[in-house]
Amino acid sequence: MPTDNSSNGITTRAILIGLVCAALECLIAPYNDYVIRNIFLAGGHFPVGPFFVVTVLVLLVNTVVRKLHPASALETSEIIIIWCIMIVAVGIPSTGLMRYALSPMVAYEYRATVENDWEHLFHQYIPEWRVVQNQKAIRSFYEGLIPGESVPWLAWLKPVVIFSVYVLILYFVMICLSVLLRKQWIENEKCTFPLVRLPIEMSNQPKGLISSFFKNPFLWLGFSLPVLIHTMNGAHAFFPKMPHIPRDFWLDSYLVERPFNLLRPFQIVIFWSVVGFSYLLTLDVSFSLWFFFVFYKLQCLAGGILGAQLGSGPGVQWTSRSFSAAQEAGACLAFVIITLFKSRYHIKNMFQQAFNETNSTDQSIRDDSPTVIISGLLTGIVGLVFFNHLMGMTIGFALAFVALLLAMYISITWQIINGGIPVVNSSFSPQSVFLTTLGTERISRLSTTSLLMHPVCLTSDLRELMMPNIMNSLKAADEMKVKRHQLLLALGLSMVIGLSVSYYSALTISYQHGAPYTGGSGYLDQLESLLLNPKKGTDWINTGFMFFGGLFTLWLMWMRQVFLWWPFHPIGYMMMSNWASFKLWFSILLGWSMKFSIIKYGGLKAYRSARPFFLGLVLGEMVCAGLWAIVGMTTGISTGYRIMPD
Repeated sequence: MPTDNSSNGITTRAILIGLVCAALECLIAPYNDYVIRNIFLAGGHFPVGPFFVVTVLVLLVNTVVRKLHPASALETSEIIIIWCIMIVAVGIPSTGLMRYALSPMVAYEYRATVENDWEHLFHQYIPEWRVVQNQKAIRSFYEGLIPGESVPWLAWLKPVVIFSVYVLILYFVMICLSVLLRKQWIENEKCTFPLVRLPIEMSNQPKGLISSFFKNPFLWLGFSLPVLIHTMNGAHAFFPKMPHIPRDFWLDSYLVERPFNLLRPFQIVIFWSVVGFSYLLTLDVSFSLWFFFVFYKLQCLAGGILGAQLGSGPGVQWTSRSFSAAQEAGACLAFVIITLFKSRYHIKNMFQQAFNETNSTDQSIRDDSPTVIISGLLTGIVGLVFFNHLMGMTIGFALAFVALLLAMYISITWQIINGGIPVVNSSFSPQSVFLTTLGTERISRLSTTSLLMHPVCLTSDLRELMMPNIMNSLKAADEMKVKRHQLLLALGLSMVIGLSVSYYSALTISYQHGAPYTGGSGYLDQLESLLLNPKKGTDWINTGFMFFGGLFTLWLMWMRQVFLWWPFHPIGYMMMSNWASFKLWFSILLGWSMKFSIIKYGGLKAYRSARPFFLGLVLGEMVCAGLWAIVGMTTGISTGYRIMPD
C-alpha cells in the first residue's frame, strides 16, 4: 500500500468499470432476490456481489492481464474504488430501498377493503402526489400484467420522481455526515473498520503474478472449511440425497415451560465469515457483542419470573421486546450526543472554515471541502424537514423525526465500523420512539399517517443502510491515499445510476411476477390499529427504560475511560436484542473464544500467524455465496439454500 502522504486521483477506467458493474447488479438483483429467492447480492454491509467481483478481478482478470500486458493491470487503488462504487449501489434494488419503497405507493389502495374502510380512515391524509392514482396500474402491480400489456410507467412517474428527490437528499445528507465524522472516527478514535481489511489486503499490488497474501497456506486452510461445508449443503439443496452438514440449531423445542418459553426464539447458527470478522475485532468489542445478547435473554427470563408482560409495541422490530428496544433507543441517543460532543472541536473548525473562510492549518479539513459539507448538510436537513412537512407532518414533528432518523444512521454506522458485523438492524424505529414517548394523544392523525407511510427501508429495516457503505469507502480512500472529493463524486454518480436502474428493474419484475417481495403493506396495518383504537398517552414504563438505556450507556463509556481493564463495550448494549445479534451471537462467540485462546496461550506472534486462517474463512464463505448465486441465476432454480442472513 502507498506509504507517502500524497493523494492519488481516481482513474476513468476504475469509475467506468465500477459504474457498469453497479448498474448490472441493480438490473439483475430484483430477479435474483425476489423471483428465484436466490442468495442476496447485497444482504448487508459486506455484500456478496461487490466482493465477488473484486475476487474475480484480483485472482482471474488481473492475473491474466499481468501475464499478457503487465502495464494494463488494475492498480490496488483502482480495484478498491470499483468495490466502493459498487457497495453504495448494490443495496438500492434490494432491502436498501426497492423491497419496501414501492409498496406504500400502491398498498394504500389495493389493500383497502369495505371491512377495513381505509378509504375513509386515512386516505384523506395522503397527498395525491405521494401515491399512484391509476387503479389499473395498482391492480396490475400485485396481480401481474395480462399478455400484451406493458408496464404503466406514466402512472408511476410523479410519485417516483418526487420520492427520488427525497431519497437523493437523504443520501447527500449521509455523505455530509460521513465526511463530518470521518476525522473523529478514522483519525482520532481509530475505529477498526474490519469490513474494509480483506478487500484492501486482497487487492494489494503484488510483485509477481499472485500476491503474497494468497500464498499463505493458513489462508487456504481457512478457505477450505466453508467451501467444503457450503459445497455439500448447496449440492444437498439441489439433490436431497446428498449429505448435509447442519449449521443452524433451534432451541425453541427445549424452551417450553414458563418462564423459559420467554427465551424464545433462540437459535444457534454459524456464519464462518462472521467468525472471521470477529477475529479482527478487539476482544472487548467481540465479547460485548455476544455477552449483551445473553444479558438480554436473562432480562427476559427475569421478567417472566417476576410476572412482567414482555410484549412488542408498534414499531418494535424482529425478535426484540418493547423494554429492550426502548433501552437501545436510549443508548443510541446517548451515544450520538457523546459522539457530537467529542467531535465538537472538529465540527467547530469545519463551521469556521465554511462560513468565515479562514485558512485552516489542518490539511484534512481543507480536503473535506467544509463549505460544501456544512452548507450541504444544513440545506439537506431543511429539505428533509420540508418534504416530511409536505407529506403531512407538522414542522416541529418533522424536525424531530429527521433528527431521530439521522441519529439512528450515525449509531448504526458506528456499530458497523467498530463491530465488523455485515448485518446490523435496530430493534427500535422512529415510530416506536414517538409512540412510546408521545403516544397517539400528542400526535395528530395527519402526522401519524405520514409517520406510518414512511418506507420501512428508511426507518426500520436498515440492514443495507447507505451511510456505513459511505464511511467504509472513506476509510478505504484514506488507506489508498485517494482524493476524497473525487471518490465522493463517483459514489454520488453510482447512487443516481443505481436508483434509476433499480426503479426500472424493480417495477418490471413486480409487474411481470405480481410484486414478489415488493408488495407488502409496510406499517399500514399498524396505522389502521392506531387510528381506530382510543388515543393513548406516554408509555411511562418504556420511556423509563429509554432513560435507563441512555444513562447505562453513559456509565459504560465512563467506566471504559476510567478503568483500562473494563471488559464491557457499549456497542454490545446498543444492539443487544436486534435481529443481527439474534442471528450472529454464536458466530461472534466462536471468533472471540478462538482469538482469546490464541492470544492467551500463543501471544502476539500466534495471533498474527493465525490471522490469514480467519481471513480465509471470510473469503471462502463469500466466494461460495457468489458461486451459488451464479448457479441459481443460471438455472433459474431457487434451491432454498441461503448462505448469508436474509
